[in-house]
Amino acid sequence: MKRILLPVLLVAHMLATAATLQPGDPVPAINLKDQHEKPVAIAPDTRLIFFTAEMDGSRLMTNALATLPATSLKDRKAVYIADISDMPGLVSSVFAVPKMQKEAYTVALTRDAKDTASLPRKLGAVTVLKVEGGKVSAVDFAQDVKELHRHLK
Repeated sequence: MKRILLPVLLVAHMLATAATLQPGDPVPAINLKDQHEKPVAIAPDTRLIFFTAEMDGSRLMTNALATLPATSLKDRKAVYIADISDMPGLVSSVFAVPKMQKEAYTVALTRDAKDTASLPRKLGAVTVLKVEGGKVSAVDFAQDVKELHRHLK
């Protein structure tokens, strides 16, 4: 039992104590793969980063993007990152990722929570990082589609 519990507690502690990005902080180098297994990196000209860390936030982001043109993220120089590290492997590979593959927009997927441990998060919300010159200029938590649309228009 100790062999199982100790690593889990250690990872949880590392995530809880990781420094969260604040305005003025440089955007960390995040290299992930999208829903089609293609590499996704935060480009130097990125202006917005949308991050979802749980199912409610992910649904909110999906609903917001469903009513916008497929190029909305690209047009706004935005990146959407979804943390699926807590999702059971079978669920992600059989249901979630295939559903995402049908979307016209890119979703960078975090399969290891350590990759995005510094990104701020709030239950039931989408984290919105405004970026200027490679640094975080503002942190917002969108809790409805209207708020997300304001960022994407």
